[in-house]
Order: sequence, then C-alpha cells, then structure tokens
Amino acid sequence: MSSTRPGPKRVRSDQDHSHPAVQERESKRHEADEDDNGNGNGNGKGSAEAKASSKQSSREARPANHQDAEWLKEGPFQVGKSWDGWETKYRQSCWCNKTAFVYGGSPHNVKICHCEDCQRLHGAPHQHVAIFHKKDVRLDSSPEWLGFLSAHGEVHPLSSTPTPLPHKVTCRACGSPLMDEGRNMIMAFPPSFEFPRTQKDLEEMNAEIDKIHQNVDAANGKGNQDHAEAVEKHGKPGKWDKVSMPSELLPRHHIFYERRIIDVLDGLPKWRHLENTEEMGEKDR
Repeated sequence: MSSTRPGPKRVRSDQDHSHPAVQERESKRHEADEDDNGNGNGNGKGSAEAKASSKQSSREARPANHQDAEWLKEGPFQVGKSWDGWETKYRQSCWCNKTAFVYGGSPHNVKICHCEDCQRLHGAPHQHVAIFHKKDVRLDSSPEWLGFLSAHGEVHPLSSTPTPLPHKVTCRACGSPLMDEGRNMIMAFPPSFEFPRTQKDLEEMNAEIDKIHQNVDAANGKGNQDHAEAVEKHGKPGKWDKVSMPSELLPRHHIFYERRIIDVLDGLPKWRHLENTEEMGEKDR
C-alpha cells in the first residue's frame, strides 16, 4: 500500500506570489518600470539597456514552457514515463505547492551537513539531506516553475533549465530549495517532505485520506476525479499513525561538524570532515 498522503494546509500571506492578484500586481509594476525607463531621461527615449533588463526580469518571474524538453524525461523528473508499477512512499513539495516530487524508495543515507556552502545557500545553521537514487524520484507537478542553480566553480545564475551538475533544484515561484542533483543520486531536503507536524495536521490529513478511500470505494474509482487520478498514479494511501517525520528520514550522523554554528547535542556521530574521517565530541573544536 502506498504511503503518500495529502499534505497539511498552509497559511499564506497576501504577498504570496502564487495568488493571481499578486501576479497581476507584479505584472503592472513591471510595465510601470518599463514606462519609467522610457521617460527617465526627459526625451521619451530612455535607456535601451534598462528596458531590456526590465523585460528580462519580467520574463524570469513567469512560468517557463518546456514541457517537451528531453531532460524532463530523465530522472529525477521522468515526465511522460508510465506510472505502472510505481508506488509512492513519500511526497515533497515547495512552500507554494507549485513544485512537487514523489519518492518510490528509501534513502541510502541521511545526514546533516555543517559546511559553509550549505549554511549560506540555505540561510540556516546546517542542511539536512536524504540521499536517493534518481530512479526512485519523479516530478509530481508541472515543470514550469523548476529552477536550477550551480553553486560550484563558476556560479551560474538561477535558471529555468538545468545548469551544470551538480546543481540545486528549487521552485522559482517561492524560492524553496528541494534537492541537490548529481549524476546518479539526489540529496533531498526532508523538511520539505509532507508529514504531520501537529496533532491537528494528523487529524486533518487522515480525514482527507478517509475521503479518498470513500470516493474510490463508492464509485469504483470514478468518484472525485482528482482523487481518482492521484490513486491511479500513486496507489491508495495509507494513514498516518503519529505526529513525526518518518523515522528513515531522520539524520544518522553529522559531517563537517567542526564548521558548525551551534552545538548539536543529539548523540549522533559527529565527523570533522566527511563521513568516517575523524569523529568529534559534541562540544569539541
């Protein structure tokens, strides 16, 4: 039985870029910026460079159309591939729900990285990653808001098409980082996986699962069309049994611990550099 389940509802501000009203307001602002650039020098001609920059910014804020791109047919996207035999174990989504992935297997390793790159790229004390093979991952949303960033060697600006590997995969609509993609494996970020964070989440998510079961059972899969399509792709979901991140997504050790910002007193192995190098105490330097 699949363990994919509806995610908890999220409270969004009136500045949420996924709202049509916000998108319309931003579009008008871009148009106003272009008008200002056209009249900024007093003669109505303006700066061609400023206009081009404003138009480029406007384009980058919009969804990209690359539905038939060849790279989308490969892992970790696998767009167009049959769902036959696939069983979803986990689902991951960005903050605005425009970009999502599903996972059909278990992680090979789970760790916390304290290196400075991870700290700066995530704006956090450390990065929590779960390593999956690409064949066990596929896109579960439209590809139009996918973003890519190569943050090694020569930095490539955030792009709507893949930059050189390894790179980060994000949602361009809300900026949420979702995974680091390598040649054969990906490092997913478990905090963006869908699971109940509170008792209320648990009750609401299990109630939604009950509705899915009722719709499918009552109409032999012909009830609620959205539910029927989800079940056809991912299988009939099982219910959550507790408020917690799934145990196999919890970290097993820390790497680059000597570069930490805060001490972590969790009893897990702490490696000075990469795994199985020099082990440290939780408060060692």
